[in-house]
Amino acid sequence: MEFSKITKKYWTKEDWKNLEKVESVQDLYIIAQNIISKMPKPFIQVCGPIATGGLGSIEANLNTFNEKIKKLQNQGLNIFDQMPFEEPMQKLKARLYSKGEYMNSILTDFYYPIFESGQVSAFYFMPGWQTSFGAKCEHEKAKELCIKIVYL
Repeated sequence: MEFSKITKKYWTKEDWKNLEKVESVQDLYIIAQNIISKMPKPFIQVCGPIATGGLGSIEANLNTFNEKIKKLQNQGLNIFDQMPFEEPMQKLKARLYSKGEYMNSILTDFYYPIFESGQVSAFYFMPGWQTSFGAKCEHEKAKELCIKIVYL
């Protein structure tokens, strides 16, 4: 998957190397914190189907997600791009977790701390978000935190 130039400008060679060595979802979050520290604030989070729902496959969902993030970035929106984290997330899922444990860990140990940081100004929900377990949880979290919700 080719990430946008905008996304890549926040990543160093060390960040990419660290991404290859993750052993836990918490490791991914530490890298995300580092990336976020280099970004202008506030930023937008794009939400939608990846592992469940959507187009019926992770690969198709990721491609759609990546293209939507690029499009929004090209419109001048400041997006935290989670796409670089997806491949290591899938590897962790296959190696360490049952499906339920993985989904909970991704939400509680990666996404929710980002959402609760006070740096997210809006959640942009992609079409089909309602078919995704994770996106529905993110929608509830957005409402709980009173963060603006935009439906694409």
